[in-house]
Amino acid sequence: MGDWAELGLGLVLMLATAVLFTNSMEWLGSRLGLGHAATGGILSAIGTALPESVVPVVALLHGGPTASSTAVGAILGAPFMLATLGFGVTSVFCLAARRRRLAVPAAEARAPLYAFLVSYTLLMVGAFVPRPLRVADAFLLVALYGAYVYRSVRRSSGAAESAPALLVSRAWSGRASVLGAGQAILGVAGLAVASELFVLGLGGIAPALHVSAMVLALLLVPIATELPELTAGGLWVSRGRDALALGNVTGAMVFQATVPAVVGLCFTTWNPQGVGFLAAAVTVTGALIALAATSRRGVSAVLLAPAGLGLYAVYVVAVILGRP
Repeated sequence: MGDWAELGLGLVLMLATAVLFTNSMEWLGSRLGLGHAATGGILSAIGTALPESVVPVVALLHGGPTASSTAVGAILGAPFMLATLGFGVTSVFCLAARRRRLAVPAAEARAPLYAFLVSYTLLMVGAFVPRPLRVADAFLLVALYGAYVYRSVRRSSGAAESAPALLVSRAWSGRASVLGAGQAILGVAGLAVASELFVLGLGGIAPALHVSAMVLALLLVPIATELPELTAGGLWVSRGRDALALGNVTGAMVFQATVPAVVGLCFTTWNPQGVGFLAAAVTVTGALIALAATSRRGVSAVLLAPAGLGLYAVYVVAVILGRP
């Protein structure tokens, strides 16, 4: 199988299995009686964040000269895409629905952004400290994510809307709990296989395109793997479920800055290099703009749409112009 074929097949399989897993998480949130904040910010966020979370692990397991760079790029690329295209596209859907603001309470919108900024700062500090401190940093990030989840669940209203039916129930009948667990496991297994195909193809095409593996991992992998967040966000906004849409993006940002970051801090050299630090600066800028766009009236899509899309465009141009 050719490199481009592996890349394409990995992408298709990744999206299909991410849909399965996300659907099972939404169903589980409804069964547990979780509110929109917890369902969108934790269950759905973890489900849609799994594709890009598995990529660095698979890259390191596969090995090779570009394994560490690919892993670091994928870890940094996920929150970068969410803070730019994630905010931008979600806001575009809101504007397309002829609404100027995402109807999300200010406290609910700001809490995950604050959690992300603290976690992401600690993650980037890890690039400047010796390895023993990086390991301690990793444990702290996991603890912070645990605290974030606990606080989100405590704040959840317990009034989640009914989740869509399990996708597998259209083909098979049986106990809902068994079908739900089976669909989630199928989604995880598919994501692992898809990520391995994607990383194999990525490593093969990098030399042909004359760009580094880190640049590809920052720009190409996250665009592909963030499609579940973007698709889910668009559907939720069109249904007026803005808290789920925005919570899915911001919750995934918190997850990406903590749990997958452990892989980078503990199992790579964690040297983001110039393009990585530039992506980090853009990511933080996107999060700060999202905070500025939040008020008691909601989150301004008029501000967030051009800001998110513009930040991504600026980064792409900077990377292209900075190539030797």
